[in-house]
Amino acid sequence: MSARKTKASWLQRFAMARQGSVATLVAVAMVPVVIAAGVGLDVSRAMSSRNNLQDALDATALALAHLPAGTAQTTLNSKATSWLNANLNDKGLGTITLTVTPTVGQLDLVATSTVKTTLTSITGYQTMPVQAKSTVKWGLGHVEIALVLDNTGSMAGAKLATLKTAANDLVDTLAASVDSSDATALKIAVVPFSMTVNVGSTYQTATWMLNNLPTAYGSDIFATAQTNRFTMLSQMGVSWGGCVEARPQPYDVQDTAPVSTNKATMIVPFFAPDEPDDDTIVSGSNWHGTTYYDFPNNYVPDETSSSNWQTRQGYLSKYDQTPSGGTTSSGYIKGPNAGCSLTPLQRLTTSTTTVKSKINAMSAVGDTNIAMGLAWGWFALSPSAPFSDGVAYSDANTKKILVLLTDGDNTMGDQSNPNDSNYNGEGYLWQGRLGISSGSASARGDKIDERMALICTNMKNAGVTVYTVRIDLSGTAPPALSGCASSTDKFYDVPDVADLSDAFANIAGSIGKLRLSN
Repeated sequence: MSARKTKASWLQRFAMARQGSVATLVAVAMVPVVIAAGVGLDVSRAMSSRNNLQDALDATALALAHLPAGTAQTTLNSKATSWLNANLNDKGLGTITLTVTPTVGQLDLVATSTVKTTLTSITGYQTMPVQAKSTVKWGLGHVEIALVLDNTGSMAGAKLATLKTAANDLVDTLAASVDSSDATALKIAVVPFSMTVNVGSTYQTATWMLNNLPTAYGSDIFATAQTNRFTMLSQMGVSWGGCVEARPQPYDVQDTAPVSTNKATMIVPFFAPDEPDDDTIVSGSNWHGTTYYDFPNNYVPDETSSSNWQTRQGYLSKYDQTPSGGTTSSGYIKGPNAGCSLTPLQRLTTSTTTVKSKINAMSAVGDTNIAMGLAWGWFALSPSAPFSDGVAYSDANTKKILVLLTDGDNTMGDQSNPNDSNYNGEGYLWQGRLGISSGSASARGDKIDERMALICTNMKNAGVTVYTVRIDLSGTAPPALSGCASSTDKFYDVPDVADLSDAFANIAGSIGKLRLSN
């Protein structure tokens, strides 16, 4: 064998030996690569299963949160398991451990499970743990609600009866949604309104009441300005009905607390004057000539020979006689409380029994002044006087909500006499307290709409959530009513009174709408 062949053979053997060593090295080096790939695959599978578990747990939390606060732990556990299984479709997950922990105002849910590994198992790890957590607001937390309900004459009959049923159901639904162990979780006020609001005769001596009409309110009716209205009632042997008049602008659309140093902020008792006897009178500049006019709220003799209607109407000496009784052409009981047969409002209370009794006692009378109803609904929620029942607007744990229901547009009824209107919470039209001293029915309604729009804006800016409901009206909803709501989904246009209960049920659901905290 030549030297050349011997060398080649040796090189071949060396090369073959070297290839074997490299293969071994490569094989050894590939082990961590394969493990890493396997771990990556298993981690990806675990993350996918974890996401599926999280979605199912969130759906379960939201479903549980609709149960009444205070639901038994055993019920929470069983329903949670059922809802989780119904919402989860992931065969890669192993046995799931689910815990539900109720705390004040929220539910904490934790679900743990495992996913079997593939290539990762060669490292000794046969499974990978997965966990999902969800926290949801449970119940309503603390809620203050004012129900501002139309009690005008047009609500009489089926509409008022249906309103009572729907409002009672709303109260029951809300009561079932709060923590029963928290005595102050739910507070409700009820404010029936028409052309005035009845605050209740028990407030006659309240520090925020003013017994006369100050100059800030506009032209007085009586011959002597700032006449004590409670004294006049006492002289006639009549008790104050509890109704009040709208504050002068701009306080009529604010919740500024009444203070004696600013009489324009004070509350004045409603007093419908004795209108002139049906007789021939000499009219003012807008009523030419000598004419016979009918004045519907005529309840005592005039006791003056003056032919001037304003003199006869405001003649103080006659207000010491007992009213004759009877009813006006609008169906009001004649007297200083004409139009004040409204049920008194109910301040914020935790007693749903008291609230429902107030709702059931409502009756229908008078024209529509939604702005006045809103003013007292806001007073009911306000932390300021006259009631000071509401918590501070800055209290993050309390929702302030106002629900307004009406079946009509704002109106100030007119009369074919020099007063040109019935006496109402804004006085007579000629007094100018509405912002105009004369005008058509449309002009009057527009002015009340303006005040309504302002008070709605002010309430919402203060942090009050406003729902509005219109029932049994044809045509397009007035912008003042739909615009009063906090958002478009909080305005309900109910063409058929039979659907009112559904609207109120939707409102209850909206108020109790829950969201995941994390």
